[in-house]
Amino acid sequence: MEANHDIHNRSRNRKQKQERHPRWNQNTQQKWPNNHATKCNTQNNAGHEQQLTKSLRELCISRQLIEDSTGIQKRRRVMRDLDTMLCAWSESLLPGSSSYIENIISPNSDETAAPSLLSFGSYRLGVHTPDGDVDCLVLAPPHVTRDDFFGSWVDILRGEERVAELHPVSSAFTPVIKFEMDEVKIDLIFARVNNTKWLTEQRMKMALSAVALADEDGKQEERIEMSVDDSVLIGLDETSVRSVNGVRVAQVLSDILDGNLAQVDHFRLTLRAVKEWARVNGLYSNVLGFLGGVNWAILVCWVCKRNPDASASKLLHLFFRTFANWKWPGPVFLSSKRKHQPKGVKPLPIWDPNENYRDSTHLMPIITPCYPPMNSSSNVGEPQLRRLRDELWRARKLSDEILSGTKAWGVLFEGNEFFKQHANYLQVNIIGTNEDEFRSWFGLCESRMRLLIVGMESPNVGVRAYPFAKFFHRREEGYASYFFIGLRFPPGAERVNLEPLVADF
Repeated sequence: MEANHDIHNRSRNRKQKQERHPRWNQNTQQKWPNNHATKCNTQNNAGHEQQLTKSLRELCISRQLIEDSTGIQKRRRVMRDLDTMLCAWSESLLPGSSSYIENIISPNSDETAAPSLLSFGSYRLGVHTPDGDVDCLVLAPPHVTRDDFFGSWVDILRGEERVAELHPVSSAFTPVIKFEMDEVKIDLIFARVNNTKWLTEQRMKMALSAVALADEDGKQEERIEMSVDDSVLIGLDETSVRSVNGVRVAQVLSDILDGNLAQVDHFRLTLRAVKEWARVNGLYSNVLGFLGGVNWAILVCWVCKRNPDASASKLLHLFFRTFANWKWPGPVFLSSKRKHQPKGVKPLPIWDPNENYRDSTHLMPIITPCYPPMNSSSNVGEPQLRRLRDELWRARKLSDEILSGTKAWGVLFEGNEFFKQHANYLQVNIIGTNEDEFRSWFGLCESRMRLLIVGMESPNVGVRAYPFAKFFHRREEGYASYFFIGLRFPPGAERVNLEPLVADF
């Protein structure tokens, strides 16, 4: 297997843009831009906005961003079956209990041994795509350990004929089991809760209540989810806190919308459009130093919170106006209230640029809205921020034209001219000889790609890097993937040696 690189030179006389880089000033308080975060003007043409919102929804449907009712029901069925399997597995770990198979055949009504399966991420927010995965958290009772999760539970999944593509990653920053069940992609993480009584009570509430919200297909019952409060953090280690906070962040975002059906619908449509725009323009990847799903969701929620009566078309326009002009590294907070350590919860690291030098170096802070507040976009580097700024500004100009009626929403998703914008490109080829080898090799290269990109901007190299957050695959070439970075060299540079940097990578 190999990972090699090539530099492509498209033209040698293209002028290079000069840009200024933001610097964090701890003594300067962030001022919200006063020309883009104001309340929506009620005198706008309501009929025009409604038509724009309708066309935006139609575009999302045509781009297959909205799952139909058959797909939704299939996901819910898989979630129900997973919950049943988890309960039988958890009970089988109790001393003197029946085996997993016996518990599946004859379920026990003892709720004290039952874990809870909660969703988060795009699925929880109702903005997943038909081919998207479902992020899930297992909240387990005290007798179940993480070793059990990556041991006997993985064995059960491996023996289940409905499960495919099983990949447990116990060494990840947030340990996860990735698999498919009935062709539904699942990312499953784990946390053990010390309060059995609370867990049992919450399961009973889930069984007795239902949440009805509006979605693209009309009013229908959604999957019942448990409410996770600060008390769950008591006694948890940092790994478990990270696992639980995915659910808590999604819960806070939903709570901010306050159950307003119209606002929820507009939030979802806006977020779908923003995520698709980011994917098309090579800006969607937390691993590669751009923004992932939770980052985009927080930013869209920030705009929705300040414009609760705005339509989706207006919100999308305000989104691009707001963040094209944002004064980074000024942080994005969904709430101005400081998140204090909950009673009974041990102190945990929080994002504080005044006390932590590393936090003060973050370029694009987007802060999670629950304790402990953390920067969800700490991976963003100068090259990624540069591209994000460029594309946000371009989208802002396009959305101005769309709202004025001179262009349609489709121009936002027509594709990116990345491969026409630069004179030189670094191409990274990731190649394996079989599926398992390629998957492992790809994961390692992907995790280190951000370091390669940032390293190019070091004074020793002197290159400006413009990464595109997408791996390209050619089916006819088998187990191979390609990643591209646009390169711009200092004026007058005749030779730049990238060999030491590539060797380190």
